Amino acid sequence: MAMSKTSERIELFAQPGIGEVVQMIAPNRRGRVKYRASFWPARLYSDAYVQAEPSEQVVVVGRDGITLLVTPVTSAQLA
Repeated sequence: MAMSKTSERIELFAQPGIGEVVQMIAPNRRGRVKYRASFWPARLYSDAYVQAEPSEQVVVVGRDGITLLVTPVTSAQLA
């Protein structure tokens, strides 16, 4: 039986937070982020073709198991 791309383990956070990329995250490629003083595996939570480079901030919107789900930060989100 084939598994769908959408995981039943996905949990979206009621209050997203800001994390910092420590290892590049690209479409279909996991990286790592520092979030709440710990380091976590992370992947993009969007289908857009973007990537997040080290030292960039990302919005942590949820998790899939122990992998954090992140999106790029916009200037409006930092205000």
